Amino acid sequence: MAVSDRGFPKGSQIGPYVIVGPVAGGHGGMATVYRARLYGQGEVVALKVARPGLGSFLKDETAFLKAMRLEHPHIIRVLPTPIDGSSSEYVVKDPQSGLWYFAMEYLAGGSLDDWLRRRKRLSLAQAVEVVRQVGSALDAAHQAGIVHLDVKPSNILFRSKPEKGNLHAVLTDFGIARTVGGQGEAGSSTLTIEYASPEQVRQALGEPTAVGPSADLYSLAVILYEMISGQLPFGEVENEVTAMHRIIYEEVPLPVPHGPEELTPILERAMAKDAAARFPSCRAFVAALESLPPYLLQRPPEPPEHPTRRLHPALTVALALVLGAVGGFLAGRATVPPPTSTPPAIVTTVEVTRVVTATPASLSEPSALEPLATSRPAATVTMAPTRAVFTPTRPPTSTPVPPTDTPRPRPTSAPQPTPTPGG
Repeated sequence: MAVSDRGFPKGSQIGPYVIVGPVAGGHGGMATVYRARLYGQGEVVALKVARPGLGSFLKDETAFLKAMRLEHPHIIRVLPTPIDGSSSEYVVKDPQSGLWYFAMEYLAGGSLDDWLRRRKRLSLAQAVEVVRQVGSALDAAHQAGIVHLDVKPSNILFRSKPEKGNLHAVLTDFGIARTVGGQGEAGSSTLTIEYASPEQVRQALGEPTAVGPSADLYSLAVILYEMISGQLPFGEVENEVTAMHRIIYEEVPLPVPHGPEELTPILERAMAKDAAARFPSCRAFVAALESLPPYLLQRPPEPPEHPTRRLHPALTVALALVLGAVGGFLAGRATVPPPTSTPPAIVTTVEVTRVVTATPASLSEPSALEPLATSRPAATVTMAPTRAVFTPTRPPTSTPVPPTDTPRPRPTSAPQPTPTPGG
């Protein structure tokens, strides 16, 4: 069965699974994630299908094959696929298309990345709870000899909408995970710069640097910084070389914006340049956070920000002209003298033009009032033992994120309209 550039359409079959539709945000350079049902019945699962020629990234990843056997409430659960009705496998090759795939549980609550786009910032208590749950998942993986190496908001999903108050975070995407001490044996991998540890960046640049569980702890601390402040420690990645230099050499900007000063020594240790100077485990990191004064953790979450939205410049000009004409017309009518038998007195007409700046509440649809945040394109770099090659951003492909009511990207100022002759 030939696969089009758009992937598998609804109703097509991959092995024993019938496609329901693509997962929002699940289309990437290495694989695509679909919603599917086993034999077209039962619960929806997330089906990750590798692109042609990239099956080895699913079936040959030793750390991933070990990670899928982990049973932990905060680690994604990989599902066995029945084969010939008598056996099952986890990573399977579809005989019709020749593509490799695997199935995993489908989580309906969206990702942490989605939540941050809606909320911008979380309360300290919410942020610590997310770190506690994801940290327990990382500790379980580390104890099993697995380093995740790609801990970021888009790889943290929720079983239900986090706004409902029942936080249940799940760590996903062990696609570039490796066994402890196995760095350099799995070939090149994709590195997300914003959340990468200094040793990961050094290794990407070709330095013989060991990368272990402490790298995941560093990434988790970056996420904590972002959840509290609404921004990344070293800002958005505009230039990869500059970003890598900052991660390796510059100190993290502290104290955290919008965060308590008591958090500074904890993040200083968790984000130390030297991996040996960090907390010995994620559990120790969480214990330090939970030791903060209770009143800090009991603060209610800040209300979401409502970014100011501007009218299109052309609409602003048109509105001013219309209001000016109306004002002039009304002013003119107010000064017309009544008919009289005597010569009319000289009347001075004053034209008043009123320019009104429209507000979102008056001239935009209801959705314009929802909190919005600018998407952050994740810059990536290809990691190899001897040199670094930058590649385009890879959207999360193993993240089974359901369609959500994600606010539209924040509009930017449109260019000024070109004047026309006589306009």
